[in-house]
Formats: sequence, structure tokens, C-alpha cells
Amino acid sequence: MKKIYLIALAIILSAYFLNAQTPWTGRTYCKITLDTKLMEAPECSLGGGIGLAATWPKVYAHLGLLCTCSVTGSARDCSNASANESFCFSQITIFQSEVWQHVVGNWGDVAEDDGVGLMQTLGNGVYSIEFIIEDYFSSEDVSTEQGVTSPVPSMPWNVAQGGKPYTMGMVFRNADGTSSGRDYGCHDLFLVDILGTPQVVQSTDLEGPLFPAITLDIHSASVEEIMTLSDNTNVYPNPAKDVFSISYKLVKPNADVTISVYDIQGKLVLQQNPGAQVTGWYNSQFSTEGLQDGIYMVQVSLDNYVAHTERIVISR
Repeated sequence: MKKIYLIALAIILSAYFLNAQTPWTGRTYCKITLDTKLMEAPECSLGGGIGLAATWPKVYAHLGLLCTCSVTGSARDCSNASANESFCFSQITIFQSEVWQHVVGNWGDVAEDDGVGLMQTLGNGVYSIEFIIEDYFSSEDVSTEQGVTSPVPSMPWNVAQGGKPYTMGMVFRNADGTSSGRDYGCHDLFLVDILGTPQVVQSTDLEGPLFPAITLDIHSASVEEIMTLSDNTNVYPNPAKDVFSISYKLVKPNADVTISVYDIQGKLVLQQNPGAQVTGWYNSQFSTEGLQDGIYMVQVSLDNYVAHTERIVISR
């Protein structure tokens, strides 16, 4: 009964925090769910595959939004959506595709366990990640390899400028990068026709069978989804025991950041104020010492505007 009561209060509190915000429109929700039991190559199925479930406590998605018609020097008419889509599909190759851009994920010679691209562990070898496409792969996004930041071309989200997200590259890894997840030939995966009839193709054979281990949920984002996911914030682990971390990406430079944690009665129990920060990924850690087990709400505010609200459960 107590558990049901806490969940009900959490829903009410979530609605209060979310509905207090100014609505956004024109965003696309994307949820990628990976079932490792359905992967077909044991050597690159995160330790699972062919009916076996991967058992890693953490799996990361390394994603790149591809071919947004912002590649410097592209010899094509960016206002022609059909020609663009054909061009982008033609650029997919087994490795190092010509259309990888705006990469989100830290996986170079040394993979980073920093929450960037962390998937939710659903159990039985199933992992998922959800985000708002237009914000997750922002115009200020960078590819980070071993902590080195590399700028990418600006991304025009104006459809008249060819701003449609055509394809998305994806590979998966465990926390330290010693185990990876790819297609049946251990090559990169690609999500194509994102805003049409999305499907995941295997670059080992683009004309062959679709990748069976991924299911997709892509639709026009609701206000609640936008407010929860648009700033690429991850709260983990969740449930938390002794400590929990909040990783977030700033796409607005010099935003004044405040991170607040409230109990289910709306009382402020924890707060950090990192202050003005440049664009990029950040991580803040909180101790649960002195807090009772239960449900709490985490808010990330930018310049006094609440950009993210998420529920966290503390359970020892």
C-alpha cells in the first residue's frame, strides 16, 4: 500500500513540475530498445546473442546522426529531400561511414563510463535509451574520443535547408568498451528513414534482413517527453543506494546551472549550483546520506528555467 501511495504521489508531483513549463513543439521522440538475446553474432552481441541474454550492468549506445545535409562541400541540392535521402543511404559503408556526424558517446582507445549514452537496463538482456532527436544531436554537438573535443558542421534543422534527419548510426558497448554490439557481421548498424518508416539495416548486407534485436518508438514528441529528455540528462543509478550521479549536456553557452532534489512533499533536500558553464557534458554526484528511502524529483535549471525533471528512487 505504501509503495502504491508513493508512486501516486510521484505521478502527481511529476505532473506539477512538467505542466509548469512553457510548451515546446517541433521535436521528435526516439526510443531504441535492444534485446541482446536476438542478436546473431556471439562475438559482437555484448556477451549474449542467439538466445542468450547479455548480463552487463551497464550498456552504452554510441550514436551519430547522419547526413543532415550539413557536410561541408557536399555536391548535392540540400533542398531536394528525395535526392538527399538517396545520397545519404548510398554513403553507408561497413566501417567509418561517410555520413557519421554529431556523434554522442565517448568511445575511443579508452571508453568512458560517464553516463553519456548510458542505456536503461531493463533486465533479461534488454536495454533501452530515449531522447529527443533534434536536441540530442544538437548543432553544437561534438564527437569526443579520449576526452578530445572535435567540432562538427552546424546542423540546419530548417527543412527548407535540408535539415531532415535521414539516418542514424549506432553501435553498443559495455562500460569499459571490452564488449561491443553490432550487426550479424560485426559491422555498424544504421537506422534509416527516421521520419518515414524507420527501420534498422545491417551494413554487412544493406539489402539483407533487417536487424531483429532492435525495436523502435519514434513519434512527434509530447510536451512531457520534451521537458524530460530535451537536455540530454541522465540520472543514474536509479534506483540509487548510497550515491547517484546526474550527467547533462549544455548546448547553451554560459548558462547558469542549478541542480535541485525535492522529496515527494516538494521540500528541497539537496542542491548544487555549478554556476555558469561552457557547452559540453558535465557530471554531478550526490550522496544520499541523511535521506530516507523513497521517491524524489531531480530538477536541472538553466538560468532559472527548469529544463529537466526526473524521478529517482532511493532504496537501500
